[in-house]
Amino acid sequence: MLIIQLNIYFAWTSHVGEPLAAAGRGLFSSSGNPLRSFLVNEVNDFVGIQFGIPGVSSFFTNLASKSAYGGGNFFGGGGHLGNGFFGGGGGAFLFGAAGSAPMKYFIDAEVVVFTLAVFLLSLLLFRRKGIGVALLRALEITSLTVLPLGLEIFFFDGFEFNVHASDIQVLAGLAWFTNADVLALSSTILGATLLAEALRYASRRSDDRAARSSDHSVLRGV
Repeated sequence: MLIIQLNIYFAWTSHVGEPLAAAGRGLFSSSGNPLRSFLVNEVNDFVGIQFGIPGVSSFFTNLASKSAYGGGNFFGGGGHLGNGFFGGGGGAFLFGAAGSAPMKYFIDAEVVVFTLAVFLLSLLLFRRKGIGVALLRALEITSLTVLPLGLEIFFFDGFEFNVHASDIQVLAGLAWFTNADVLALSSTILGATLLAEALRYASRRSDDRAARSSDHSVLRGV
């Protein structure tokens, strides 16, 4: 469920289906694209439920308002509203409209938490196979989960490809990390872990063949 929700967030923030919706070229409706309508409604409903938790809405509303004026934030420094893959830029300060600043900051934070949760759950899932295998599998699953982020923005929202990946990272002084970096990093990690898995599998097969050969030699000697 975490991975599904993450990918819905990725598709929503990379504006998948938005050009067709804006042009009124829907598959089943003349008012917009059904895919885009689903993404907007799903994200609004899901975030809306969580914004109903006491303190959540006011925290992110205050965060968005203060950061717009270079005030306080998660990390104590100033910030600004920019265009990013996770969050995008601009928007109203009061939650309600799709794409409002508090909503974008909230999704930024939740995507980070969800990604860490996927990593930790994957690590726990494979812990019985040893820490090395568990770490390898956790990196594979997490990088595969994040990979759609870069791919979707590259294909559907290319003008933000070289822009910082999220608004919330700007508040931490990490604006240098772009959507292009996300795609490159996730692809590199996935490629490296798959290569390590392939080498590990080949080494294990080689050891098995050597063991069988040794057994045959012992039997022939007997």
